[in-house]
Amino acid sequence: MDITRYDEHAYAIDTKSAGRLAVDAETLKSFDPEQHVHGTAACGCCGCCFTGDCCHDSDCVNDKECNAKDCDKACTENNEHHDCAFCHLAFDTDEASHEEIVKDLVELKAALAA
Repeated sequence: MDITRYDEHAYAIDTKSAGRLAVDAETLKSFDPEQHVHGTAACGCCGCCFTGDCCHDSDCVNDKECNAKDCDKACTENNEHHDCAFCHLAFDTDEASHEEIVKDLVELKAALAA
């Protein structure tokens, strides 16, 4: 796999289904594909802002590490108007696209470790 820098703190992956996605370097370090659940943001936020049930709701059952920040506000890549690979894992309902992104993230992580 060719390693492509997106900017100073992110890498890029090119997917057939979602196009070019930014991969935050710090988030990639802690990403464990074996623990990832479809519909949950891989960045540690709950992803519920993408489903319409924002973390600011006092009854949010998905509160993880986002500390009541909207996932799209907590995500550095989205704040920089990039299309974030980890956010796509939270809201992309296309199973083939989801699998492609996870596969690319695993390959990128392995390439960086080599």
